[in-house]
Amino acid sequence: MSQTAKDIKPNATYSEIRSEDLEWPKHRSPEYREYRRKWNEYPKKLHVPDFPLCLDIETTNVCNLKCTMCSRTIQIEDGTYVDIGTMSWDMYKKIIDEGSKNNLCSIKLNYLGEPLLDKYIIQRIEHAKKHGVIEVMFNTNASMLTEEMSHKLLEAGLDSIFFSVDGINPETYNKIRIGTDYDTVVNNIINFVRIKNEGNYKHVQTRTSMTVLPGMEKEAEEYVKFWLPITGQVGFGEWVDARGKGTIKISGTKKSGTIHEYDNYNPDFVCSQPFQRMFVMYDGVCTPCCIDVSRGYELGDVKKNTIKEIWKGERFQKLREAQISGRYPEIDICRTCYMPHSQKNTEM
Repeated sequence: MSQTAKDIKPNATYSEIRSEDLEWPKHRSPEYREYRRKWNEYPKKLHVPDFPLCLDIETTNVCNLKCTMCSRTIQIEDGTYVDIGTMSWDMYKKIIDEGSKNNLCSIKLNYLGEPLLDKYIIQRIEHAKKHGVIEVMFNTNASMLTEEMSHKLLEAGLDSIFFSVDGINPETYNKIRIGTDYDTVVNNIINFVRIKNEGNYKHVQTRTSMTVLPGMEKEAEEYVKFWLPITGQVGFGEWVDARGKGTIKISGTKKSGTIHEYDNYNPDFVCSQPFQRMFVMYDGVCTPCCIDVSRGYELGDVKKNTIKEIWKGERFQKLREAQISGRYPEIDICRTCYMPHSQKNTEM
C-alpha cells in the first residue's frame, strides 16, 4: 500500500464552521504558520519529528462538573478513575524546559480536568510563553471564567481558548453539564470576548463547540446562528457512547476487542496523532492520544524519562509501525477506537 493511499483523518470526529472575516489568523506569526504546516503534513508523510509538535499537558484532572457523556464522569461512577490531583510546578517546569530546548511548538493545558481549577494556570501560561512556545491553548467549560480571570489569561499570553457548551438552551445544557448554569457560562464567554476585543488581543483564537448527543442534531443550525458572530468559530464533536459494550469483529483475523462494535476494520487508516502530539497526565504518565482515557497504553513516565526518550521510545514506535502497516488492531486502544470508522468531514 503506497503512502498516498493511506486514509489519514487529522480531525476524524470533528467538524467546524468559521466566519469568513476571522481576525486572529491575520495576526499570527510566520512561525505559527510553519508549525501548522508541519501539523498537517507530517501525518500525511508518516514523518516522526524529533520532538512532539504539541504536548497535551493535563495540569489537573480536577473538574467541577459531572457531564453525562464525559469519560471522567463515567469512570468515577464505576470506580475506575485514577487518583485526583494537580501537576507539580517542578514537573511542569521540567517538561517546558525540555520543550524549549527542542523547539516545542504548542501546548494544550487540559485533558480530563478543568484547567481553570488549576491554581498555577496563569503561571504555567506565562512560563510557556517566556520559553518560546508558539501556541498555548486549552479547552474550558467556562463556568469559572470570571472577568478577573479573563484579564489574567489574556495578559499571561494565552493564544487560544475553546469553550465547551453543549446545547443552545438552558433546558438541554443544564441536563448535560451538571454542576453549572447555562446563562452563567454564556455570559462568561461573551464577557471574555468583549475583554479580548477591548484589549486589542487580535491574535487570540476563540471557539465554541458542542458534542452532538442523540436528539441534538436539530439544534446545530441555531447553535451556529447564535455563537458564530460571538466567537468566530463553531465546532461539532461526534458523540460515541463511552458506556457502550460490544465486540470488534476484524475480518480475516481471530482478534476481537471490547467497548465498541464494528463490522470491519479499515486497513488503510493511519491515525495522525502519533506523528503530531503526546499526552502527559498530571502525575507524569504519558499516553499516545486523546482516546486513551483509561491509560490503556502507557508510553512512559516523565518522572523516569525525558519527553524525547518517551516520544522516540519502543512503545510509541511499536504503535506507529502498527498504524503504518495496517496492523493497528494489534494495539488494544487502536483496535477499540472509533476514529478509523468515522465518516465526519473537518468542515460542515
